[in-house]
Amino acid sequence: MKKFFKIAVWMLAMVAILGLPSCQDSGFSDQSDLNDASSVLKKADMNVFYSSTQPLGNGVVRAWVQVDKMGDPMAVGVNLSAKALMDLPDEVVQLVLELPKTKGHQFYTHALVDWNPHGHEPPGVYDVPHFDFHFYTLSNEGRMAIPPMAPPYEDPRPADMYVPANYILLQGLVPEMGAHWVDVTSPELNGTPFTYTFIWGSYEGHFIFWEPMITLDYLMGMPDDVIAIPQPEAYEMSGWYAPEYMIKYSEKPDQYTVALINLAYHEAE
Repeated sequence: MKKFFKIAVWMLAMVAILGLPSCQDSGFSDQSDLNDASSVLKKADMNVFYSSTQPLGNGVVRAWVQVDKMGDPMAVGVNLSAKALMDLPDEVVQLVLELPKTKGHQFYTHALVDWNPHGHEPPGVYDVPHFDFHFYTLSNEGRMAIPPMAPPYEDPRPADMYVPANYILLQGLVPEMGAHWVDVTSPELNGTPFTYTFIWGSYEGHFIFWEPMITLDYLMGMPDDVIAIPQPEAYEMSGWYAPEYMIKYSEKPDQYTVALINLAYHEAE
């Protein structure tokens, strides 16, 4: 995360007291990389469409959207080849992974993957190496236009009915990213070491991204988890929303998957 998010999370914690490598070395198979990812993704009448591939560490990363025979999105995610976690750089890396513009009804537009080698504030909470996986409904161009706003600025809030229980808005606006909402009941904000957490993101009163934040150590433990996402009472924009997200290592192919899964359509209210 960038500076303003770091400051805002630090303030929250105080208040709570608490260019590709060689093609043959890509690490991805020629078949669907979701074949062994999780049983929740094994549905015969679905297709998977990928972003371009970008280098990270000794491997590669790419985003994807899985759609049913009607073209409705059923899951959206990011795959990291196992080698992507090897020889990671000592500086922050940000990768923009554009999803195919004609797939999944263009609801999810792109993924933004951040590698934070030293984590960020507050000390003892998020100051460990970790990844941020943002899934945006806003266009990449719209995201890039988001300006920086330092605390105590608060971005306009979505209506309460659109905010899941226990989530609060952090002060400040992270440039080219948005405002961040955190669950105050998250373990890492209540004395438990950070492993993974789930962030909601908004801009100008509208939710625009959903973000699993996961430590390198947790990924290296080869997880196989499906985690519930708190849901709001209503949705401002009609579209496909995830009740769960997945963090998964698979041997065949040798990769890690982070995905919003079991997407369900909700009408705007």
